[in-house]
Amino acid sequence: MPIMDLDSWTLSQSIVVFSVCALVIAIAGTRITRVVDQLADRTGLGEATTGAVLLGAATSLSGSVLSVTAAYRGQPELAVSNALGGIAVQTFSWLLPIWSTVVQTWNMRRPRLRT
Repeated sequence: MPIMDLDSWTLSQSIVVFSVCALVIAIAGTRITRVVDQLADRTGLGEATTGAVLLGAATSLSGSVLSVTAAYRGQPELAVSNALGGIAVQTFSWLLPIWSTVVQTWNMRRPRLRT
C-alpha cells in the first residue's frame, strides 16, 4: 500500500496529515514575513510594495495550485469552491481589523451618560 494512495486513508489519517500541513504552513508563513521584510530593506522597494507583491503571490500560490489540480482531476466543484472560499476568507480577514477600528473609534467618540 503506497503512502500516497489517498483513497485508502482513514478519516483520522487525513485529519492528521491536514493538521501537520496546516502547522507547516503556519510556521512557514511567519518565516516568510521576516524574509520579505529583509528583502524590502535590501532592495529599497519598501515594505508595502514588497509585501503586496511577494506575500500576495506566496499566499495565493497554494490556492491556485489546489484549484488547478482539482480542475485537472475532474473536480470542478472543488476548484470553484476553493477559489470562492479563498476570496471570502481573505475579504473577511481584511475587513475585520477595519471594522474593529471603526467600532473602537465610535466608542471613544460616543457621548457618555452621567450617573
